[in-house]
Amino acid sequence: MQAWDDVEHEGDDDVDAMGATTTDGRRWGARLAGVVAAAALLCTGQVISGNAAQAAECPAPIRTVLDTTPATADRTVALTFDDGPLPQNTPDVLDVLRSSGVKATFFVRGDQAAAHPDLVQRIVAEGHAIGNHTWSHPYLDRLTPAARVAEIERTTQTIVDATGTEPCFFRGPFGVHRDPAIAGLAWERGMTVVDWSLDPRDWSTPASWSPAFQQQIIDRATSPRTAHPIVILHDGGGYRQNTVAALDDVISYYASRGYTFTDPAGRAFPSGSGQGGTYVVQPGDTLGSIAAGYSATWREIYQANRATIGPNPNVIQVGQRLTIPGSGSGSGGTPAPPASGTTTYVVQPGDTLGSIASGYSATWREIYEANRATIGPDPNLIQVGQQLTIPAG
Repeated sequence: MQAWDDVEHEGDDDVDAMGATTTDGRRWGARLAGVVAAAALLCTGQVISGNAAQAAECPAPIRTVLDTTPATADRTVALTFDDGPLPQNTPDVLDVLRSSGVKATFFVRGDQAAAHPDLVQRIVAEGHAIGNHTWSHPYLDRLTPAARVAEIERTTQTIVDATGTEPCFFRGPFGVHRDPAIAGLAWERGMTVVDWSLDPRDWSTPASWSPAFQQQIIDRATSPRTAHPIVILHDGGGYRQNTVAALDDVISYYASRGYTFTDPAGRAFPSGSGQGGTYVVQPGDTLGSIAAGYSATWREIYQANRATIGPNPNVIQVGQRLTIPGSGSGSGGTPAPPASGTTTYVVQPGDTLGSIASGYSATWREIYEANRATIGPDPNLIQVGQQLTIPAG
């Protein structure tokens, strides 16, 4: 497997002055493209409203390469994902983020974004930030100036075509973005260039499930030398289920220590919980997994949509538009178990251990350990109809 981001991390740069904004004409064109694309998305039903944040205009690019986020709060962390989107990885990453209520930044390859525009739409619809990671992941320092421009601009146009929004951030493949001749191309196009301060080296994953490697990812991702780390992870480039499995613990580490999850520019993501609105059902969704992203229980969502869903709350259709109540009495997900003892849960279509855990006072690892003999060696392989024991929190 190619070590796509296997580069030595260079020393931190001092932050320079803020750069100039893009031209008025380009901004007008971007807004017009946004309106047209948004209208198209609404017509095709590929839109989530409610807690899905509308992408804001990009701030003026910070004219240095960011190794850490600006200190906009006492503790900030930016989770970033490179090389996607890929259907075998990206939806799982998004599911974990949604169940945790955390937003991240996805540096997408243009060729992958063109192949999977639905995933780019979901990334933006669920409130995450998008970054430009070039079209084909080349070494930019080996290309002609014209070829560099084409790699960047073609990717930006693909993102705009899919979502109606432009990327605010750029990351060069292999970390090749410090040369002003390369970084300048991003700055001139309104993007801040983003490096990283923590590289868990998840790109070096074995091509199979490995708890030992997952722990390495967790350890490396949670060893910040600064109060404002940028963590580089991957949702593309190959087998990434070890990254998916480690993500919950990485998020828990920062959340439990009071870090604010931000984009690389230090901007906190808008909170969507409790805002209600509508949601378009995606492949693999259950009412429990949808509820995990809102301040509403699956029962409240079902009651608000009973006429649309019908008598069986387990039967929801991809593309179906659901009303999300504005506020709920629960924390989302499956109804909470009793305060003591254990309960059981019957696996539904589209469930993962992460989505199940989101409704209980137990982590997916705890549920897996309580059911290892039933599930087997791979916690990703759970069967519809399988009865799982849920340990008491």
